[in-house]
Amino acid sequence: MAEASELRREAASEPLFGSLATFAMSSVGSKVVMAVTGIGLWLFITAHLAGNLTAFLGREIFNGYAAALHHNQPLLWGMRLALLIGFPLHILTAARTVALNRAARPVEYAWANKSPARAAAKTMMLSGAVVLAFLLYHLAHFTWRVTGPMPAAPLPSGDWDAYSMLVMGFQRPLIAGFYVLGQVLLAAHLSHGLYSMFQHLGLWGRRWTPWLQSAALVVGYGLCIAFASIPLAVLLGIIKP
Repeated sequence: MAEASELRREAASEPLFGSLATFAMSSVGSKVVMAVTGIGLWLFITAHLAGNLTAFLGREIFNGYAAALHHNQPLLWGMRLALLIGFPLHILTAARTVALNRAARPVEYAWANKSPARAAAKTMMLSGAVVLAFLLYHLAHFTWRVTGPMPAAPLPSGDWDAYSMLVMGFQRPLIAGFYVLGQVLLAAHLSHGLYSMFQHLGLWGRRWTPWLQSAALVVGYGLCIAFASIPLAVLLGIIKP
């Protein structure tokens, strides 16, 4: 009894940050943090897609979007900081969740569940790693400008011709194919992640969980089709130099 009372006193005196860190490292806390950061990353991807689709409206509008984003430093750095914090947290809590799940069940099920959802769950870490590699290449091309084909010189305004960078890059089938592959893996990751997010947050029920699973597939692969339409449009000559 004395030991239990001492533990309660230590827990009560623990600072708020320490309590939050302890919760985040727990099994439930890791899933909650992974779900919340996943929502943030999904919102970023959706907003990024909306900007990318302006390529169908022509060079001037796409370059205007890119320049407006580049010159809006508070928004730009806000998104960068959110990614710098959210992405590592998402990866770390995902790895933590996998480790805790394996520790809780060191022996595999006697009957192997080979459903699509189970297969997607097993490949979440792999698809996440490939998506991260794709993101780094994407940043190296369009943000850091250290790879991929580039215009010879910036525009008279001093901004880079983002439209030409996009078209020149996707005119190369290897780059376009890598981009589409990245979007397919992102779709698989998102569709399973969005469905799991509701489970981790306790927002599920027998009647509408199947509907959530279908909606997650539509959202994940809908984003994939929208993103992939850009390199395919370049290769087909719909988006022209």
